[in-house]
Amino acid sequence: MNKKALNELTNKCRECIEAWKKENWHKPLDIELGGYIEHCRMYGGNNIEDTYQEVWDDAPEDDPEVQKALQRLERSLMALNYDGQDVNRIYYGQRIAQVRKQHGMTQQQLADAVGVSREHIARIEAGKYSVGLDILVKVAKALSMELEFVTTD
Repeated sequence: MNKKALNELTNKCRECIEAWKKENWHKPLDIELGGYIEHCRMYGGNNIEDTYQEVWDDAPEDDPEVQKALQRLERSLMALNYDGQDVNRIYYGQRIAQVRKQHGMTQQQLADAVGVSREHIARIEAGKYSVGLDILVKVAKALSMELEFVTTD
């Protein structure tokens, strides 16, 4: 992975989101986890696309270092979108929803496995509730994941 190009991509993505927010100040930038970089690639044009390719050309996407770099970049881009809010809580909730969907589980199925209500899971996924370590451990177990699935560091 080209770290210099990653820094350049991060800066370009930040510029892209800031430009989008200026032009579309009246609309929320409602992008699902995994979609920020794609949004910048579409909105920012070929320049961002070329930088994106340069970052990942020499590293497979399933490389853990690449995944962590992508997650860090995405979380920093989320911070631009969610001014003044708890970005970690929102990120963790979206990450839980993403992995739950990848496992083909409904919120109700996850709630049953964890021992909480479906509404509780919905609020966690929406970033409205902080998830305690006790619940997070149960969520990870229900999704057959290691606890670190939700974090980047």
